[in-house]
Amino acid sequence: MKIETQKLPKNILEAKVTLSEEEMKPFYLKALEKIAASFTLPGFRRGAAPLPLVRLEVGEYKITDEAVSLAIEEKYGEIIKKLNVEIAAPPQVALEKVAPENELIFKLNFALIPKVKLANFKKIKTKKEISEIKEEEIKKFLENLQESRAKQIRKESPGVIGDLVKADIEMFFEGATLENGTQKDAVFILGKNYYLKEFSQNLVDAKINEMKEFALDYPSDYLDKKLAGKRIDFKVKIKEIFSRELPPLDDSFAQSLGGFKNIEELKNQIKNNLLEEKKGKTEQKFELEILKEIAGQSEFEEIPNILIEKELTKMMIEMEESVKNILKLEFSDYLNMMKKTNDELKKEFVPQAEERIKAALIIREVALKEKINVEEKELEEEKERLKRIYADKKEILDSLDKEDFKNYLENTIINRKTIEYLKKICA
Repeated sequence: MKIETQKLPKNILEAKVTLSEEEMKPFYLKALEKIAASFTLPGFRRGAAPLPLVRLEVGEYKITDEAVSLAIEEKYGEIIKKLNVEIAAPPQVALEKVAPENELIFKLNFALIPKVKLANFKKIKTKKEISEIKEEEIKKFLENLQESRAKQIRKESPGVIGDLVKADIEMFFEGATLENGTQKDAVFILGKNYYLKEFSQNLVDAKINEMKEFALDYPSDYLDKKLAGKRIDFKVKIKEIFSRELPPLDDSFAQSLGGFKNIEELKNQIKNNLLEEKKGKTEQKFELEILKEIAGQSEFEEIPNILIEKELTKMMIEMEESVKNILKLEFSDYLNMMKKTNDELKKEFVPQAEERIKAALIIREVALKEKINVEEKELEEEKERLKRIYADKKEILDSLDKEDFKNYLENTIINRKTIEYLKKICA
């Protein structure tokens, strides 16, 4: 087997592989035997037809196609071993010379894992923010709890600030109904900032069954680009109005939530929960700043497009889940609001994807340099933890002992340990 290599842009290694006619002979025979094993000819039971007859029936080109597949599959491991490179993804295969009973020439284009020339990360120092919770944050959380448990009482009198209103809403621009600009049975609280803050102001004193018509001027930097900078006409048909009685923030309120003796105990729990959440975000920010600082002082080989595409796919999935869970929107509706296509959004994410890849490469390089590894005991402890979490999910439990999952788990633990190591020396 002859291998010629050439380095291409974007960290691609092209390997031109030649298998001689003599090297290919066993593969042509294996291909014929494989085809014959499932072939049926009149007068012979399945798989029992003589090889010469099978060859005549299926033709040389079908046998050659099978021989080529078998040859590349079998020689692949040997090729990787001879090249002695770290690949980022399966290669692209291009056939150059294929002919029955002849030599085979093909090219493999490998995307390589970029090499990193690490900065002296042990001299890098990054300051971590102090996590603290202010009284205003506790107060706001308590008020949200209070709002969620408000008693609603249907009323016949006009709406006032604080009332809950049920209405049909239509939005128009220059006389035409906006796309997705019609909402039936929309529910909102007067005084809350829906659409724009002026929206509620136009509905104060509205009565049941009354149609309110007004216009709002949207700022040029408004999130929804199809509304930004435009004057939008509204028609709002009031259907129901409810006054809202908020429960007092006292010991009884705390006890109604379960597990709290008094309002002070509830406040302390809220403070602890908010503090834990903020600590998590602070730690995450600290980690990102360390990696960003190291990346800025390190040198990287070019990142292959396939790695960027894989990271972009992951980011788009994360974005879609965030839009559904936080904004409560379908991703297609979100894209319409932003006036972007899927591809346009992905293109905007490219710099961030490259940053994330560089961060992963830094973690990998630091782990190798500092010999950070995983002991069998750590793997077993992590597997046991996952078994407790997913005790009722058989499919996940079955995967825990597979080799692929073991490798994934090992990498996850190494990444975690490496991040902790960096946080200690860079603090």
